Order: sequence, then structure tokens, then C-alpha cells
Amino acid sequence: MSDATSWLDLPAAKPGGALAVQAKGVLGEFDVVLDRLVPGASGVHRYDVSGKARFVLQAKISTQAFHPVLVLLGPNGVRWDLSGAASLPRGGIELPDDGAYTVIVTSRENVVAGKAVGAGEYRLTLMCDAPSAPVNAPGLIGKTPHVPPAAPSSRSGRFGAWESEPR
Repeated sequence: MSDATSWLDLPAAKPGGALAVQAKGVLGEFDVVLDRLVPGASGVHRYDVSGKARFVLQAKISTQAFHPVLVLLGPNGVRWDLSGAASLPRGGIELPDDGAYTVIVTSRENVVAGKAVGAGEYRLTLMCDAPSAPVNAPGLIGKTPHVPPAAPSSRSGRFGAWESEPR
């Protein structure tokens, strides 16, 4: 567990706490959610995601209203802080296990205050991409399938289209 996610263990982030977690639903592999944090109400939104081992997950949050905090919780207790791009692998996170993953959205203001004070709209985008080589596919065991090179583009990387979005 990193220091950036330790606030999840505090009483304020537990049921009945000042940062009570509000379940917002299930996200699919390529979902976009528009939602809003409301001061005095739930300061943390929770989204459930069904993950498969070796799939690559990338989540992005954009808002002008607050400093976003985005955390991915794995079924085995591992946590990833998705808030800062510098701490993440460029192509996303390769999920280690099959199972239920959780995406947590809140604001830095809420984490610091320990209660729901941050407010405003946000846009959460989730992308979950299949592994580059199928596991146990007939005829491909131990082999890498031939994939033609991508057409030239000013965008790079697996999720390069995001690079052109304004921040």
C-alpha cells in the first residue's frame, strides 16, 4: 500500500464515516461516466469493474472543479494510485488476477479534510484492452501472433488517442 492510498483505511472512509463511500454502479470495458461530487454528501464514489488477468486497464479522470484522486483496488488487496500520470506505466496497468476490481473517485480536498468538502462535475473514462497475445489459444501457445504495424500517426501508445484530449 502506498502513502497515497492510506486514507482509504481511515474511519472517515468507512461506512458511516464523513467520507462515506457511495456505490455508483458497474463499469464496462469502455465506459465514460459523467458525475458530480457534492459537499456534505458522499465524498467518495465507487465503481465496480470485472477484470481479467493480463488485460490492460487505464482510467482517466478530468475535471476543472477539484483536484481529482483516482484509485484502483484489486481483488487481492493491491492498490494503484491512478491520480498522477508520472507514477503509472505508459500503457496502463496489466491486471494481475481475474476478479472484482474497484475504481474510487474523490478529491484531494476531501482526503485532506477527511469529509466531503470538494464539489463539482467530473468525467471518468475507463478502457480495458485484451492482452497482446491470447493465453492458451490453439496454435499460439508459446508464440506471438503476427500483428501488422499501425498506420503512422501523431499519437503513440496503446491509448494514444487520449494524448490529444485537453487536460
